[in-house]
Amino acid sequence: MNKAKILLWSLVIFITTFEFDRVTKQYALDHWVTAQKINQFLSFELVFNRGVTAGMFHTENPLGFLLLSIFVACIALVLAVYAYFRWCQESIIFAESVVLSGAVSNLIDRILYGGVIDFIAVSFYGWQFPVFNIADTCIVLGVIAIFLMNMRKKD
Repeated sequence: MNKAKILLWSLVIFITTFEFDRVTKQYALDHWVTAQKINQFLSFELVFNRGVTAGMFHTENPLGFLLLSIFVACIALVLAVYAYFRWCQESIIFAESVVLSGAVSNLIDRILYGGVIDFIAVSFYGWQFPVFNIADTCIVLGVIAIFLMNMRKKD
């Protein structure tokens, strides 16, 4: 695949996953102020996460939140530069596009709402998974794909 096609498809993937996350977050803001239980495993509840994945490093301290947000933005910037160099080598950067779409969307939440909008709650026989969103899913799946592709190259 040539560079132009890689860029085009990477932008399509970025925009599609980004918009899907933004639309679902807006829906959560509009409709799930109170928790909505779907079944024993799935519910929707609006949470503003001031930490990172799974609420790690959550802080109510404004300076701590700012520093954590800057750190997250720097990681996203490093990934963008990494994706750019891979694209220059005509490597497919679809996984990087997915991760970046989630990271950018979550950074927008940090700026607009003072925390990341999380709303998907999953539980399993009393075990409660941390509340998450579509962007978090994109980030996790994209990082796994990047990891697996890099592992495959070493073989």
